[in-house]
Amino acid sequence: MAKIVVTEEMNPIGPQLLKKAGHNVIEGWKLTREEMQKETEDADALMVRIMPVPKEWMDRCKKLKMMSKHGVGIDNFDMEESKRRGIIITVTPGANAQSVAEHAFMMMLALAKNAIPIHTGYKTVGWNVKNSMEGVELFGKTLGVIGCGQIGSRIAHMAKDGMDMRVLVYDPYIAAAPAGCERVDELDTLLEQSDFVTVHSYLSPETRHMIDEKAFAKMKPGAFFINCARGPIMDEEALIRALQEKRIAGAGLDVTEQEPLPADHPLFGMPNVILTPHYAPTTKEAAYGVARMAAENLIHYFAGEEDQMKGKVCP
Repeated sequence: MAKIVVTEEMNPIGPQLLKKAGHNVIEGWKLTREEMQKETEDADALMVRIMPVPKEWMDRCKKLKMMSKHGVGIDNFDMEESKRRGIIITVTPGANAQSVAEHAFMMMLALAKNAIPIHTGYKTVGWNVKNSMEGVELFGKTLGVIGCGQIGSRIAHMAKDGMDMRVLVYDPYIAAAPAGCERVDELDTLLEQSDFVTVHSYLSPETRHMIDEKAFAKMKPGAFFINCARGPIMDEEALIRALQEKRIAGAGLDVTEQEPLPADHPLFGMPNVILTPHYAPTTKEAAYGVARMAAENLIHYFAGEEDQMKGKVCP
């Protein structure tokens, strides 16, 4: 039996499966931060959502063998320290991919059809707001997908097969684009040709501020930018300037560099921006699937079935 600290509240299926397998489950979200840290000192494993686990925390975890991520982003872990200590880290590949892809596609449609300003205007201006602005169709437009893993490949399929869009894919880690899509070797090529750009990359030193001032300058004046990956992949100040100067048409953001954003943040005052609070994977199906896979990874590990674990990223 292992002692497992679940750091944050999640779908009940995760803790339930761990308890059913005979493990001692500590519900960390019910404790103070100090109490939870104390519990982790002799824990065998952690199941973590977005809580940072820095080296200083790991220094106190004398028995820690594994951390199971509820999700796929690993930027809240000190990966080098985890590798040095031989701590296994797993993620949940594909478990929330459909939900995130649908959210990004929803943002594309809402931006193209001016859904937010028209809705607001109908309440404040009235019926004649319908004549205040024109939307655009997705049909036949070009979508640029940055990062074509589980999520990126799904939205590429939705766009190509659902809207007959031309789909360009930039991902240095894949050999070929999904069927019917075009793989490009240079990010600039994608930015210059796309009417919509959607980001689905991991956050890493290589991708931090990958979409910067120069990148926004490459985009079409009528293009829309969508980020449902990680906020720091984009230079937020550069994005704000591009929007204010009308160098791009709008943005849909489920993530930002600072989370949460303060109420007076300039992005909230822009009618051509849709903001959601890291909400893309928040569906019943994804919540269940991610919690289940994260728990199953732990169960397999402590049962000596490492070959059954999914999404091992460390060591």
